[in-house]
Amino acid sequence: MDSIRRVEVGETHNGGTMTTSLRTQDLHFVVSRIPRDVMKVVKEHNLFIAGGFLRSTISDEKASDIDLFGSSVEQLKLVASLLTVERQGRMHTTDNAFTVLSGNRIPVQFISKWLYAKGEAAKLLQEFDFTIAQAVLWWENEHWQSLISDDFYADCAAKRLVYTHPNRAEAAGGSLLRVRKFVAKGYSIQPKSLAGVISRLFLAVHSQEGDWSEDWLTKVLCGLLREVDPMRVVDGVDLVDEHEVT
Repeated sequence: MDSIRRVEVGETHNGGTMTTSLRTQDLHFVVSRIPRDVMKVVKEHNLFIAGGFLRSTISDEKASDIDLFGSSVEQLKLVASLLTVERQGRMHTTDNAFTVLSGNRIPVQFISKWLYAKGEAAKLLQEFDFTIAQAVLWWENEHWQSLISDDFYADCAAKRLVYTHPNRAEAAGGSLLRVRKFVAKGYSIQPKSLAGVISRLFLAVHSQEGDWSEDWLTKVLCGLLREVDPMRVVDGVDLVDEHEVT
């Protein structure tokens, strides 16, 4: 088993004060669930694993994909291409990500819309829109290290969506679409967080020019909420757990 290292509460890392890390047993478990080829590229290319895969694994949910983050679009495209060849799969490209698809293996998304250099785990953590996604894993100094928000465990356990008001460039309706997805999975959201999600969408609508009729407003909202998701290309495919005993 690879070495595991916790980033402790209040510890300073590359000039920034961190929050806390995954519990040691959870960190071991998450690392054990990472496909070997994904583990290899994370180590060799200084990538981060963050978001849904970590939450799903710890919450005993089926992960739909693995999101990887890096420092440049060129780097991410190259690594995605190498993984595509190794898996004998295909790569799907959007404005947001390079997605490696291969049969029933879990898809791997190299997120190109937001870029993070080595040492920017805290920045990556802060730019997720819900606390249940605020978990980051990376390899450094021959150890697996992790970082989570203070509320990560409590909100995952309660299946509670808490909006973080991230300061990042994103589609105005993206967070609201994720609310829809999580609510369908049994998560709840309180009025304050839902209001925060809606406010970002409202500000985007407010910047539009039009007659502000109900029909016009409906069309603008539909446009802002139109989902652009690389995972749509594998809808209907029964993805398998690579670690499941057959």
